[in-house]
Amino acid sequence: MKRHTKSFTHIKEVIDDLFITSALRINLDDARIWKIWDRVVGKDIAEHARPSTINRGILLVKVTDSVWVQELEFMAETIKDKLNNRLRTDAVRKIRFKVGTPQENREITKGKSKQEIGQGPIAEEQRDMGEILARVKDKELRSSLGRFMKVAAKKR
Repeated sequence: MKRHTKSFTHIKEVIDDLFITSALRINLDDARIWKIWDRVVGKDIAEHARPSTINRGILLVKVTDSVWVQELEFMAETIKDKLNNRLRTDAVRKIRFKVGTPQENREITKGKSKQEIGQGPIAEEQRDMGEILARVKDKELRSSLGRFMKVAAKKR
């Protein structure tokens, strides 16, 4: 009688899969942009503009209104240079500004649901996350990774 042995997936493989799949389309080094944004642009701009996503060096910034978009477009090169200098890399090749709800602007988002302000993961991402998590056999690890993935998705 052949004995069936449990097959374990190394944690490194699981974490690598998280960042390769579409569920978490972000480079960890690029994620530092969110941490340094306020210091780089200053309090006034940070109240009206927040990074939303970065993809292939193009940083999308959500801005409260079109007046701020126009103002920030004049400052785009300076902001890009400051971000890259602080990051010590050329992570940002271009910045695009779009009118929307900056995710961390508390006044604008007050009273709205997470879906209304774009903080919840979309259905496709949830499906991808579910597929990844289904491969993790350990219940506690699966739960922790699930929470991590949701937080990462909300920060985008």
